[in-house]
Amino acid sequence: ARKYRFFHWHLEYPEVFDKGGVDCIFGNPPWERIKLQEKEFFSSKDVAVAKAPTKAIRTKLIKNISANNPRLYEEFQVEKANSEKSALFLTKSGRFPLTGKGDINTYAVFAEQFYNKVNRKGMSGVILPIGIATDKTTSEFFSQIVDEERIHKLLGFENESYIFREVHHAFKFCLLTISGLDIKCKKPDF
Repeated sequence: ARKYRFFHWHLEYPEVFDKGGVDCIFGNPPWERIKLQEKEFFSSKDVAVAKAPTKAIRTKLIKNISANNPRLYEEFQVEKANSEKSALFLTKSGRFPLTGKGDINTYAVFAEQFYNKVNRKGMSGVILPIGIATDKTTSEFFSQIVDEERIHKLLGFENESYIFREVHHAFKFCLLTISGLDIKCKKPDF
């Protein structure tokens, strides 16, 4: 627990959840794929692997690392195992039935987490990739918040002004506002 710094909402804030959940959540959750991306992992550790033109060549180079740089190979194996275990938890634990599917991105499971933690009269506002409303792996989640009339606003925009400096200018984001079960919205603002 110390190493991975697990956060348990109900243990951290029992008085909040004894009263039904959080009143208000604002967030900009991390946007990372759970599946280990070999190119990204090796980009600062082994340029040849990162720039390999094909997956087959990259796989061969990674196998060679086991003999030439066992420390790096072990680091890669640990990261790969961690990502596989995380994916297994997110897809099989039952904690994320709406977003724990396919090639999982952390923003989606955070969105579902916020959706579940807000109390019946609470509100949640998050900055997310627009994929929360358009991707196949998040379609169940988005359909549910629309069907339950819990979505109040979805404001989409591109990063043209480089609000997020490290993100490509054409990347599409949204501001998503959803409510607890008791605050219905018949006409969401899209």
